[in-house]
Amino acid sequence: MTSATTAQQTFLADWPGLSLTASSADYYFDSYNHYGVHEDVLRDSVTLASYQKAILANAHLFAGKVVLEVSAGLGLCSLLAAKAGAQKVIAMEIEPELVSVGSKIAVKNGFGPDVLEFVCGNPSSVAKLPGGVEQVDIIVSQWMGYFLMYEARLDDVLQARDKWLKPGGLMFPDRAKLHIALLEHQDYKRQHFDYFDKVWGFDYTPMKDAAYTEPVVEAVDQDQLLSPSSCVLDLDLHNCGADSSSAMAASFQLTCTRQGTVSAVLSWFEICFGACHRPVSFSTGPESLLTCWKQTAFFFRGDPRTVKYGDRVQGMLAVRKLIKGRRHLDVKLAWKVNSSKQRIDHFRWM
Repeated sequence: MTSATTAQQTFLADWPGLSLTASSADYYFDSYNHYGVHEDVLRDSVTLASYQKAILANAHLFAGKVVLEVSAGLGLCSLLAAKAGAQKVIAMEIEPELVSVGSKIAVKNGFGPDVLEFVCGNPSSVAKLPGGVEQVDIIVSQWMGYFLMYEARLDDVLQARDKWLKPGGLMFPDRAKLHIALLEHQDYKRQHFDYFDKVWGFDYTPMKDAAYTEPVVEAVDQDQLLSPSSCVLDLDLHNCGADSSSAMAASFQLTCTRQGTVSAVLSWFEICFGACHRPVSFSTGPESLLTCWKQTAFFFRGDPRTVKYGDRVQGMLAVRKLIKGRRHLDVKLAWKVNSSKQRIDHFRWM
């Protein structure tokens, strides 16, 4: 074990005693019964165009195959797989209402349950697949969440992989990468954090600390970045385990390309379909067209830290999911500029 690995494990194990004051176990699933959520996803031309291209432009991989979509929602990927010529498509979704509507959508588009069949449940609750299917050729899923990991359904995808994917089977997508960079966005800090200095004539500064602990989903411009990006997580979905994303720590080094003020660390992810004849990928980063995921910023409290060209920011990022089955996520960032004193910031997503 290297000293870097030991340091990451130590950093991952050391968390403050934060109390979980609100349960989100039920809200996670209930929120996906709101059709506005699905409309936002369905209107995401970047994400869905990539899935469409990966599946339909590689119909030879799907023709005559058995396909499982995990966390199917309304089953768009299942429809694409059926259109690509799959012999049987199983759309697995835990919400009964979505199963009902998705089944009707499938029939409306000419795919009865003999071709595209919805199953209500998830890989932990479904003992057997319908129709005597024991193994599948391909697993497809839009499992990603904000910051890749928040509200993600990766655990379900990996459980389905281990339970039903045949040896040599394909994962669509098969790789996910998480990137971070330094962000300058003092306007956001003034509008959304310094706002609490004076609210209708009253001092609301106790709200500031709570506000800073919440990650911010925001679309930013590439020229607001102070550094190139660094990849802090690279998931091979054929081989990774559930803890690869829900209990991880990674070191990083970012070199500043201009003078500015470090407001936050910005994160985004990249999704790859490596099994395609011509690999397909898309990014949710600020250099790309906007997606429903936007980017996620972790704003730093305290005095602003100015940097200049060539300054090196070194640090470590840790993520943990404290309670399985809830969407809650803890994030910890340790960082320093050159040889300055290290600072640590904690964030929590409920």
